[in-house]
Amino acid sequence: MVMTLEHTDAFEAVVICTRNRPEELEETLDSIAAHPPSTNLLLAVMDASDAETKAQVQSVVENFDVVPSVHWSYTDPPSLARQRNAALDRLPTAVEVVHFIDDDVTVHPGYFEALSAVLRTRPDVGGAGGLVLEPSKDAPSARNERLQSFFFLSHTEDGRVLPSGCTTSAQQPTRHDTSGLCDTEWLNGCSSYRRSILDQHRFDEVLTGYSMLEDLDLSYRIHRQARLVVQPEARLTHRRSPSNRFGAERYNHALTVHRRWFIEKHFGDVTSRLAYWWSLVGRLLATTVSSDPPRPAARRGLLHGLQTVLTRNHPLLSD
Repeated sequence: MVMTLEHTDAFEAVVICTRNRPEELEETLDSIAAHPPSTNLLLAVMDASDAETKAQVQSVVENFDVVPSVHWSYTDPPSLARQRNAALDRLPTAVEVVHFIDDDVTVHPGYFEALSAVLRTRPDVGGAGGLVLEPSKDAPSARNERLQSFFFLSHTEDGRVLPSGCTTSAQQPTRHDTSGLCDTEWLNGCSSYRRSILDQHRFDEVLTGYSMLEDLDLSYRIHRQARLVVQPEARLTHRRSPSNRFGAERYNHALTVHRRWFIEKHFGDVTSRLAYWWSLVGRLLATTVSSDPPRPAARRGLLHGLQTVLTRNHPLLSD
């Protein structure tokens, strides 16, 4: 049900930024259609697809008739951070709550309603996220958890931002789950915010392409001003499309550089810089002893990232 924005009275919006994933997007929209939200929503899709794929994405949006929807074409160089800001700029002024979700998730019943209720009834909360179910992974052993904490790669508490730039998520089901709201220092990309706070804090447009850590950067800034929470009653499944994802080498290079950018932006003290370097020691040890097939590629990416940080040969690290 594509329509002009002048004809919508929605006070909430679902924003999906996509690129060359029409099939994944359609599956995501099907999950919303399977249990139509009771809240008054507008669906906005900001599409940075190539020309040959954009028509398919537009058709998927046009065939979605559960809530009013708009398809916006993004023609600047791809950047998730910039796409999200562009969507915010185009939303009607009446929109008070913005729900960001990825194009490869399955939304569970009541997801939007649960997050909307938090933001509408708790004025101290600036952002809220739900639990994100991921493909099953083996839980780390107690020994590995201690080693990760030792190298500032992890922490015993959920929802923490460490001085190394590493984080622990409060948005994944763990043994620490509770039935009520859980405070967190950051939120991932599938989270919801008050529009008023997004008017003050935007996604950092120095991040291009995949825009790694754009969610951490935005939410951590908001955390310093307003409360961030996780509502465990809101759930979605991240299907993790293999399309447009980094391989192990490129991922580890980008992660090394982007974490350095993050701590320089938010911390900048000697302690955080030492914690960052110590965490790299831990990551190098982990890639050395790991039995995963991508281990050599991951180590190459990490070492390349280390070289990039030392030489500051990257736009994010330019002085």
